[in-house]
Amino acid sequence: MKILKRSLAPLLFVLLSTTAFANSLVETPMDETTFVKTFAGKSADFVRESLGDPETISSKKNESGTVEFWLYKDIVKIDKKGKTFKFTQIGIINNYVETLGNTNRTPK
Repeated sequence: MKILKRSLAPLLFVLLSTTAFANSLVETPMDETTFVKTFAGKSADFVRESLGDPETISSKKNESGTVEFWLYKDIVKIDKKGKTFKFTQIGIINNYVETLGNTNRTPK
């Protein structure tokens, strides 16, 4: 019984640790070119599975359908030193990425 407990404890730790990080499947921060190649034209589900839930979501309706703007923080590098843009906004129209933008200004 002691052997079973000793072997289950590390396994349980690994399972719980990986579950905690399952919301983000890509390594961030990433360089801007990689970010654009990875997410341009992808589905909203792909973005959420890859980056986890956004900090905020705002939405508007227009003739094209529903437009959502998903806001993430510190996920795209500005330079090779590791400095990041404060905000990345992903524009999603009809469930697909249409716009990608990075800024250091607080979005309104």
